Amino acid sequence: MSNQNNANSAQQPELVIYPDEYELIGSKNSYFSAKVRACLQYKRLPYVEVTANIESIMRAKQLTGAHIYPVVMCPDGSVLRDGCDIVEALEKRHPVRPVIPADPLLHLVALITEMVADCFILEGAMTTRWCHDRNAEWAKQLFSQVASERVKDAELRQRGIDNGARIGASIRKRFAALAGTDYDPQWHVSATRDILFRLDTHLTTTPFLLGDRPSLADLGLLNAMYGHLYRDPGQLSDYMHWECISLSLWTEHLLAAAGESDRGALYLTPTMEHVLAGFGEWYGERALNLVQQADLSLRDRHDGEIIGIGSAVPEYSAWRCQRLRDFYLQLDKQYLSEAERLLELSGLLEVCHFKASWRAEKQGQELVIVKGG
Repeated sequence: MSNQNNANSAQQPELVIYPDEYELIGSKNSYFSAKVRACLQYKRLPYVEVTANIESIMRAKQLTGAHIYPVVMCPDGSVLRDGCDIVEALEKRHPVRPVIPADPLLHLVALITEMVADCFILEGAMTTRWCHDRNAEWAKQLFSQVASERVKDAELRQRGIDNGARIGASIRKRFAALAGTDYDPQWHVSATRDILFRLDTHLTTTPFLLGDRPSLADLGLLNAMYGHLYRDPGQLSDYMHWECISLSLWTEHLLAAAGESDRGALYLTPTMEHVLAGFGEWYGERALNLVQQADLSLRDRHDGEIIGIGSAVPEYSAWRCQRLRDFYLQLDKQYLSEAERLLELSGLLEVCHFKASWRAEKQGQELVIVKGG
């Protein structure tokens, strides 16, 4: 979730809620906007997308208390924040053309895919954007352009340009500081390239990840595939365009998901299991390390203490693992054996068996520690 840290509220724009349509504050270059946009598209909901410039980020702060997106304003005036919650809320509000599989095991696979994309494939996408000088300079210019895009007030536009450049420089500095540590950019590139290959192989056999129509698995993975990997210049984008034609076509279909049929079955194929095995090979150990480190970090936090939401917050990613564990633990006994096979294949069974000393839950717009949970 992109963060416009310095968009202060000195000049608050007028708050407008459209009466008959949803409004999405998002960006085409945002990792986390793609899932929400595709959900609105596939459900054929009337919506407008407002680019995440300095004006709309100030609005997001006014609505949610944070300079992050995507944010969705609903026709009834309510506000949705955090992509995984937004999709769940839209599914409850509009169950026609469903995206969450009714079958519990397919639902589990969709949650695995969504979590891996948002927490771990993300690392490869961020690496390719920020670890190489040329890409990082392009990204900084992109941030300035997006932050100032369509801003008519000259002073506010310049603030957007400056804020975008400052945020981009800050991110680049963080990645540059990883040089000389055990962070290996090439490892992330290799991991992502292998996952792209597996996905492309799978999508030559089925139109979508879980069969004949889009599901939460597709929406979750689109976060990883579009905002960075498909769009950003660089070696992974080149590989995806030149070598992964089925995956590229799948990406483009989901960008216009309103045109996709909701007919057809959902099912699991051996080629999708090969994708899950790739998740396990590359990210299973990282996921376990993540929840173990978060346990050390969060065990002494107080009840009601807020955890930040966003890709730069490891504890948030640990909560995403908790969310997967919660789903696994509530499955009926008849599904447990197959669920554990799928989780083990994905490298996440130990994560789902890990008993953390903390628990977090969403309360309003925030993610907070809940003692005794």
